[in-house]
Amino acid sequence: MPSASPEVIEAAYKGLTKKYGEDADPDVRERRRFLDEAYSILGNADRRAEYDQFRNPAPVVTETPPHEQPVRLGHASVVACAKHPEVQTALKCSRCNTPICPRCLVQTPVGARCKECANMAKSPVYTVTGKSLWRAIAAAIIGGVVMGVIWGFASQIVVGLAYGISFVTIFVGVGLGYAFSRIMEFATGRKRGRVVSGLAMGGILLATGIQVIMGGGTVFIGSVIAAGVGLYFAYQNLK
Repeated sequence: MPSASPEVIEAAYKGLTKKYGEDADPDVRERRRFLDEAYSILGNADRRAEYDQFRNPAPVVTETPPHEQPVRLGHASVVACAKHPEVQTALKCSRCNTPICPRCLVQTPVGARCKECANMAKSPVYTVTGKSLWRAIAAAIIGGVVMGVIWGFASQIVVGLAYGISFVTIFVGVGLGYAFSRIMEFATGRKRGRVVSGLAMGGILLATGIQVIMGGGTVFIGSVIAAGVGLYFAYQNLK
């Protein structure tokens, strides 16, 4: 962009340099060579002026005089966002140093990052794929069946458990949430996130359905309360 400030150009150069790294691939090395050549021109005020004059013979009018210092916020310079040039920002990606604004930043455990770097730095704790995913699905199904059968027999033995006239139903819900949290942690190696919590909640719903079937097919308030408490605790533990 012709109006990009020196800070934006420098940040973009450093970000792309880190991206390409020291890769031995010929295509990557060729891109790195073009990047260095471009920065040798755009990073030098005199050479950039000559380049702009060559591209556009008309006099170049700048809004900010060359001698004027950039606006600063504390120890950071206020520059245009790399993706939203109309937005002024003092934020930079903690990985590639690219200027970012509140519209395009992604908050991560290691600081604010641009969307590209945030995707590359996705925590393995929240990534469930392959064998871990299949173990989680199997654990949710098996746990739901086992818990549902135990809950169904308990509802037939403990008076008022299914009808919800006893506080025992709340403890049943807490027990379901705790049990499924530990089951999913064991199956996935202590993973977290929407996939794991969703499977745990699915297992609780499966257990509730089996308990209802064993109770004659009628959904009593006790089953609803216990399931709701269990879903809440499972989600809070695994989100």
